[in-house]
Amino acid sequence: MKSEKVLQGLNDRQTKAVTARLGPVLVLAGAGSGKTKVLTHRIAYLISEGLFKSENILALTFTNKAAKEMQGRVQSLFPNIGMPTMGTFHSICARILRQEIQALGYTKGFVIIDDDDQGKILKEICIQRNFGAKFPPNLFKNYISNAKNALQTPEEMDLAIDKQILNMAREVYADYQNYLFKQNSLDFDDLLMLTVKIFQTFPDILAKYQNIFKYILVDEYQDTNHAQYVLLFLLAIGTEANVGLRNLFVVGDDAQAIYGFRGSNLRNILSFEEHFPDALVVKLEQNYRSTKNILSVAQEVIQINKEQKPKTLWTENEDGNKIKLLEVEDEVEEAKIVAKTIIKKAGGSKDGLVYESEEVPDFEEPSKTYSILDHFLKKQKLSARTPINMFSVPRLPEDHDTLNKYAVLYRTHAQSRALEEVFLQAQIPYQIVGGVKFYQRKEIKDVVAYLRLVSNHRDLVSLKRVINEPARGVGDKSYQVLRDFVFDSKGDLAKFRVDLADIVLAPKQFNAVQSFFLLLEEFTLLDVQENILSLMRLVLKKSGYELWLRDGSEEGENRWQNIEELFNVAAKYQNLNWQEGLEQFLEEVALMTEVDNMKDNKDAVTFMSLHQAKGLEFDTVFLIGLEEGILPHSRSLLNPAELSEEVRLAYVGMTRARRNLYLIYAQSRRLFGQAQSFPPSRILKALPEEKIDFKVVGRF
Repeated sequence: MKSEKVLQGLNDRQTKAVTARLGPVLVLAGAGSGKTKVLTHRIAYLISEGLFKSENILALTFTNKAAKEMQGRVQSLFPNIGMPTMGTFHSICARILRQEIQALGYTKGFVIIDDDDQGKILKEICIQRNFGAKFPPNLFKNYISNAKNALQTPEEMDLAIDKQILNMAREVYADYQNYLFKQNSLDFDDLLMLTVKIFQTFPDILAKYQNIFKYILVDEYQDTNHAQYVLLFLLAIGTEANVGLRNLFVVGDDAQAIYGFRGSNLRNILSFEEHFPDALVVKLEQNYRSTKNILSVAQEVIQINKEQKPKTLWTENEDGNKIKLLEVEDEVEEAKIVAKTIIKKAGGSKDGLVYESEEVPDFEEPSKTYSILDHFLKKQKLSARTPINMFSVPRLPEDHDTLNKYAVLYRTHAQSRALEEVFLQAQIPYQIVGGVKFYQRKEIKDVVAYLRLVSNHRDLVSLKRVINEPARGVGDKSYQVLRDFVFDSKGDLAKFRVDLADIVLAPKQFNAVQSFFLLLEEFTLLDVQENILSLMRLVLKKSGYELWLRDGSEEGENRWQNIEELFNVAAKYQNLNWQEGLEQFLEEVALMTEVDNMKDNKDAVTFMSLHQAKGLEFDTVFLIGLEEGILPHSRSLLNPAELSEEVRLAYVGMTRARRNLYLIYAQSRRLFGQAQSFPPSRILKALPEEKIDFKVVGRF
């Protein structure tokens, strides 16, 4: 392999980044500037130049989707190249913990619980502590997550909250960690924190992975939190006892830092040169995604924020259409104009935007020089004089252009309700990213719970879920006895089964519990040559779940179809023995994100929140709800740091668009059952007038 091939198709800045010297490197990659291309070509360059073997390279991302895209690009560029270790922070840490977690007293067969399971455990703890409704489980869930992201144990927990609540949070945190430890389970945040704790506590283990991962690349570095920063520092820089090679190549854009609420620390990228004074900094400023007009508007919006790494994005793309700024009456009219515009565009209309004659307002349109706020106040006075009449929207023709090029982005998921109603009426197919997750459906969680118990019989969350599903006569009281027994149990399932003979239950419940765990033991004794699909069929049949679910009703058959889809997910592991396949399958399910469930090729319009849209792109983007209190969100209005993040959210939304961008705000919006009015978002004040086509749509 020749490195000349690696450099083909790169611009000067990209080439500078790909061929950078060893040591710390920061690539400031503006939106649409080809950061994934730089990362994949950097990997290929390191290997083609003989600087590192593929097995010594680690590439970290924030989504499975991004990791798979990088793997695909590396493989398509150079089919014979050895594949480096690539994955999300959490998946790589899970892989490390499978090998090393015994150092902390856990076993390698741990299971990873999801947010729903976490909430159930904390609810149980809060009930036991008689906290009442004043202190909901989700409150402690957030505190615990913040503490873990800061690498704080229960004893070290130190958050900026009321001292009394802090003490309560420490107690709940300690109970929660003990609960997880006794049932050999981890939550999402544990994957990072426990890996860091192992590296900090056991120098020989840290040295082992420093020797394996000699070159580290990080995507979306602006989204790293404190735990991820420390993890990277330990591997790349090391400690006095374990000095690292300092080969850290990070790519990010501070203008797209939108996960502060999850604990990401913008200072990690803003202070990179302070942390690494000898770092090479390369700016990628040529945008390959958007038109000049879209880029100009987005650039003006991000300039609202003063503290940022200076970048000036530019593009050789065409000027393109002006950005459509639309004022509508309410969220229903907002949804209607989105639907009708898509119908018109997908049907081949040149203009794309629909203004029916009865919708045209009978007052003078604003002149080119306008004040959005003044216009809003004027319209408020006029809006009461004409009654609102509901009218239907046209239907999408059967012969239409593909729909997956359209996306509707919003600040909160609640905004999708009106969109769904209108799109159903218009018969426009859509997919919601982040709605009801496939893996949160009852029948899917039930089957996964059975499989988790095969992997770890002490998984109390799963045990409580399916011990009486289908009904076996094991109620809450019997479960509490069983729970205490599991907490005190030691050893593997075979020993557990022997000890279970001593459990004190009524005869009916005793027999049911014995039969259940005998069934689990039967599952674990499946021939090792069988695969995960064989295990799933055995579980569904022997547990009685399939017969119970397929009760002859239409609902039962629909649920069974979801389970058949789960078979399709598991099929990728059918070439492994069932034990290895089960471990990898459960890990995939636990680490699956909402964006990973998105179907790129589905002929449907995509609805998604701005947070989930990062990293994606669409030909046409509708950014809705551009009102004060919506975007920026009401919770951010008094906090400058949070307000800056809301501006970055708008910037991310705008830069998802390749060809057409629609910005929409409403005169009023129904929230919490009542119509409320909000002024137009302050973000709109930054829009350059010469790039905007401002229209008023709807009945007033």
